[in-house]
Amino acid sequence: MREAKKKSPARIYVTFAIVIIICGLIGGIVGVAAVSNEFSVRNLGEQFNLMLASLGPWCYVPGFLLLVGATWYYFRGKRMIPQALEDDELFPQANLTFCRAMFLANLATVLMFLAMALGYAASWGVNLSWFLLIGHIIWMAAIQARIISATKKLFPEKRGDIFDFKFQKDWYESCDEAERQQIAQCSYQAFKVMGLIFPGIMAILSILSVIDLVAPSYSLLVGGLWLVQQFVYNYTSLQMDKKRS
Repeated sequence: MREAKKKSPARIYVTFAIVIIICGLIGGIVGVAAVSNEFSVRNLGEQFNLMLASLGPWCYVPGFLLLVGATWYYFRGKRMIPQALEDDELFPQANLTFCRAMFLANLATVLMFLAMALGYAASWGVNLSWFLLIGHIIWMAAIQARIISATKKLFPEKRGDIFDFKFQKDWYESCDEAERQQIAQCSYQAFKVMGLIFPGIMAILSILSVIDLVAPSYSLLVGGLWLVQQFVYNYTSLQMDKKRS
């Protein structure tokens, strides 16, 4: 196996310094451009807000489309269960089908909250948005419960009720070592991506705050979420180190 090429400390420091300088230059240019074109940027922001307000109940469409996809995968996987329990080659395919169904259902959950915020800030269709929200919640909860129930038929050792607040804990405890390693890898990828997104969003909000396009509270909100992520990660790491010492 080819060994990974080691970087010298000097190269690492120089690369880091160059990236910081480039980011600083870009931020400075964007900031100066935004200040010099404050009114055009402000008008663009106002137009964007008006566009969002005009969507109304249409904001729920993407979430419902994902729920349709999740339901389709669920019924497809459900038909595969009897054969999957007898055929080892079909078993992974059935499990993957339910994973895809849950993937779409989880994304629909996030889109539901976005639609809820945008729908009630709209200039029309507020009453319709209430019915769409209720329908989305019922459909989302039902399909997630059915996916978990079907997955338990493939893996009888799985525990947990999705309507229980301890579901994640019970489900994780019923996972084997390989599944826990997979969860750890997924968590690492999510943490790594958000570690890039948070500072980028904070930089953008800082520039927009300077020219009074957004309120400072937006920076507090994003910074608070970033702080929670860092605190939970580092606190958990310290607790694990404490147990090993």
